[in-house]
Amino acid sequence: MAYQTYKDTKYRQLVLSDVIVIKELLTFRGSIDDTSLNQGACATNSLKLNTEVISLFADLDELIKKSLNKEQIKLLHYIAKDYSYYTIGKILEIPVKTVGSKFNTICLRIKQENDRQWRKATYINKLHLKTKSCSKCKDTLPATDEFFSVNSSSKDLLHSQCKKCKK
Repeated sequence: MAYQTYKDTKYRQLVLSDVIVIKELLTFRGSIDDTSLNQGACATNSLKLNTEVISLFADLDELIKKSLNKEQIKLLHYIAKDYSYYTIGKILEIPVKTVGSKFNTICLRIKQENDRQWRKATYINKLHLKTKSCSKCKDTLPATDEFFSVNSSSKDLLHSQCKKCKK
């Protein structure tokens, strides 16, 4: 077991289905991570983290890749570096008053993608529901109206593209 510091003990029982947890992890990340966001599992500098925290950050990176665009990732980069909302607004040339709301939206999107991935795994691996591949992203998803829109002219009554790709 890796050495555990006071800072990472507070994250021990945390999950990525809580927006507040996501917000704290993204903010805290800058003090422990000397890599850029979205480049794989976090590498730590002088702090040694336990495997659960490292795994949590790796999962967070995957959710970021699946749910955010380049502009949102750029904003996260500045938040992780502990820039003020004022400075971030000036750098990204967006109104300062919207930086906080954009960060909240980012955290919500990460949570929603986490929940989606959890349901996907549960439906396929535990409930053994039938699956269908999206014609656009090629992801194999449960063949349900939660993941695909209804299409009465299709043989399986579902559209060929998943709801996420149809947006």
